Amino acid sequence: MKKVFGIMAHVDAGKTTLSEQILFYGKAIRQPGRVDHKNAFLDCHEIERERGITVYSDQAFFQIEEDEYYLVDTPGHADFISEVERTLDVIDYGVIVISATDGVQGQTETIWNCLRERKIPVFIFVNKMDMETADSEWILAELHKKLSNQIVSFTKTDILCDLSDEMIELAASSSEIAMEKYFEGKLDKEEVFVILKKMIKQCELYPCMFGAALQDDGVKEFLQQFHILTDTEYDTMENMPFAGRVYKIQYDSNGERMAFIKVLAGKLSVRDEILLQKDGEIQREKVNQLKLISGNKVSAVATAYPGELVGVTGLKSVTAGAGIGDCNDILQYQFVPALKVKVLYDSNIPDREMIRCFQMLEDENPMLGANWDAVLKQLEICIMGMIQLEVLQRVVKERFGYTIQFTQPEVLYMETPACEVTGYGHFEPLRHYAEVSLKLIPLKEGSGLQYESSCHPDQLAMNFQNAIRTHVFEKIHKGILTGSPLTDVKIVLNGGIAHIKHTEGGDFREATYRAIRQGLEKSGSVLLEPVYEFTIEVESQLIGRVLSDITKMKGSFETPLAAGENSIITGTCPVSTFMNYAESFMIYTKGKGRISAKVSRYQRCHNPDDVIKKINYDKERDLENVSSSVFCAKGTSFVVKWDEAEQYMHLLK
Repeated sequence: MKKVFGIMAHVDAGKTTLSEQILFYGKAIRQPGRVDHKNAFLDCHEIERERGITVYSDQAFFQIEEDEYYLVDTPGHADFISEVERTLDVIDYGVIVISATDGVQGQTETIWNCLRERKIPVFIFVNKMDMETADSEWILAELHKKLSNQIVSFTKTDILCDLSDEMIELAASSSEIAMEKYFEGKLDKEEVFVILKKMIKQCELYPCMFGAALQDDGVKEFLQQFHILTDTEYDTMENMPFAGRVYKIQYDSNGERMAFIKVLAGKLSVRDEILLQKDGEIQREKVNQLKLISGNKVSAVATAYPGELVGVTGLKSVTAGAGIGDCNDILQYQFVPALKVKVLYDSNIPDREMIRCFQMLEDENPMLGANWDAVLKQLEICIMGMIQLEVLQRVVKERFGYTIQFTQPEVLYMETPACEVTGYGHFEPLRHYAEVSLKLIPLKEGSGLQYESSCHPDQLAMNFQNAIRTHVFEKIHKGILTGSPLTDVKIVLNGGIAHIKHTEGGDFREATYRAIRQGLEKSGSVLLEPVYEFTIEVESQLIGRVLSDITKMKGSFETPLAAGENSIITGTCPVSTFMNYAESFMIYTKGKGRISAKVSRYQRCHNPDDVIKKINYDKERDLENVSSSVFCAKGTSFVVKWDEAEQYMHLLK
């Protein structure tokens, strides 16, 4: 049986330490490494060892009895939450590590909510129980309050020795049939295990165990119970058609591209051909190598089976989040950056070379959103926070040999259509042809970019429809107010026309881009700004000042809660006003206050006129995002502006 599980936590909860101990007991390593000793097996990158934090998700393989395990260690810092989110696409179980001294932090709740949305079963390991201030009753109460009442404390012996009365009663309470067997004394040990495994898998029960990973206390028992209480069904999927999910792209020191794939069904072998859609045409890409990755250890395999994580070379077009084979969807991610910076580099470095470097980095982390402004000759990237910038500087220096700097972060705004509208795009220079009709439907905040087709295949062949879908998602579409990315909109394909002879691969790309832009011109745009969800803990005597500050920053807050001599305030505030608040807060609280914030959503901008004036976006000069269409008559092409284009559209005749 094959099982994939991810270990997740807030910063400094001891996640990597727990991973090391698990790998030791799984006999994947001879001795557990330590973060402070800079020898952790899964901190494979030098920057991780030096900073003592996990930056990249890395995986390891081990075996217990007949079961094969893939452990994925994920970053804990909020700047790298998108790395965590991509991991969720391929894990069967999540393990959340919580520090007994810190309790449930904001990052913990974020991870928990992500797992819940995806219905991924969860185990909890409360770490650092050796600390003087650790209190198991307090932490369990906090878990119930902030996460779920279905979290149940498992002792070290509840499963491993004779089943405790608590575990038997827990299983009996799952159904009337189980309860009846319990009262009749017929609920045996194996049946209890089956019931508990089912409850965990259906997210009706979340086992919680306590220990201290650094002291090797409770880890062995945790792993044994995890082994007993988990199962998967991959063994039944081997004879199905191949399906897989790409969850990571990585380039090695030689620039070779590797796609990390989880096999969901069927088999994937060396020399197999993968069919991919590109520009409306079916393309074949061959698997050159399959590699089993375990930390820094790499071994070649001939075939990968359901439930396995493998590195694949030879696939040039697949992206993180993409399904391949019988799984042909593309996942959209929840966590998006709220800040952007310009990349500064020596004028002797060719622009195209720096663009190439960041295109590779964006391939690995799609949230970077690297964008070259051809008019201003500037390279912009999107970021989650300042730690990410420090990592990027180091990575660019080590991998490409270039020294770079960044401008001060600016808020990354977004735009959405002001109303439902239909946009048209036509691209017909000589010997080319494509026309598209797209409906743009504004969605609620946080919906992102969505797509569907209402076009019948009799009107437009499915290969062209698939190409249009690809073109909708392959680039950042810009709004017309500030040139900010388009979001919270569903794009519906109403119809399209291809020419039997003259339609080529890129024609529908041009028509799709122009249809979206023409629709925005017709509807107008609404400017959206990112909002922080914050938690502030401060001495009660300072609460008045904090609430006054929040109000001045155009934020909102809930009724403060008492916490001993302190008060806890939660609320939301625009990133633009709150982003530099922590520094002044720590000064006037003399370092005694606590403040944490995470980007929770985008909402209507509180000062759109000021922002539009400051950015001063000139949509007419943005030649990468044009709203006009290109038509052809009597062997000559001509351009028609967006407000006149519909008179020429063939779909409307």
